Amino acid sequence: MSSHATTHAGTDAHHDDHHHDQKFIWKYVFSSDHKMIGLQYGITAMLFLAFGFYLMMVMRWSIAYPHQPLPEWMSWIFTDGWKARWLQDGKVTGETYNMFGAMHGTIMVFLGIVPLGFGAFGNYVTPLQIGAPDMAFPRLNMASYWVYLLGGLIMCASFFMESGPAKSGWTNYSPLAGFADGQVVNQWLAGQTQWLIGLVCLITSSLLGSVNFITTIINLRARGMTWMRMPFLVWSMLVTAFLLLLAFPPLEAAGIMQLMDR
Repeated sequence: MSSHATTHAGTDAHHDDHHHDQKFIWKYVFSSDHKMIGLQYGITAMLFLAFGFYLMMVMRWSIAYPHQPLPEWMSWIFTDGWKARWLQDGKVTGETYNMFGAMHGTIMVFLGIVPLGFGAFGNYVTPLQIGAPDMAFPRLNMASYWVYLLGGLIMCASFFMESGPAKSGWTNYSPLAGFADGQVVNQWLAGQTQWLIGLVCLITSSLLGSVNFITTIINLRARGMTWMRMPFLVWSMLVTAFLLLLAFPPLEAAGIMQLMDR
């Protein structure tokens, strides 16, 4: 074996040893590897989708069986205090229905479908299909996931606010959204405000991911991977990233202005 081959083999062995020495928390939790981040996005989005689907089931039950209390298997997720406040004798009220409608739409779109398609599949597959070793900004990629998770948790935490979660629809149109939960003294603890804070976090996460995808696809393609040879999925990720980069800054600005109004 030549000295060059020996050196190369030694380098590979050292790299493998270094790779296997990673602690669990850095390999599976605070990972900057695009595959692991894709899995994190996928698992988290599926959990949010399950919760959003549950809210839809409660809404459909209240339509199919009006003025009937929720069955035990459907209401077990709520605490006794929450039931006493928002479910009159176990029945879904009009205000509670509006809450579930707003949160169902938000969770399914911003916490489920978009992160699953763009964050999970995009992160996992795009670098592999263009021959890139990883995303252009691995740590920015990791930050994008954690900001997304933070926004989702803040939104879901609004269920435990005194005023309950947002109730102005998942589109949050003004002026209805402007005076929702206006009776709450501390507006930072209002469900509508928590919804807006979570939305700003989610939009920030999407913008970070968009910049990462655009930079990766343009600059990190393998030699010979021309524009016309790129797989269709990569093209769809690139177009989606550009659309998000163009559409989400005004939406985030609107969310911040609504926060200032509150």
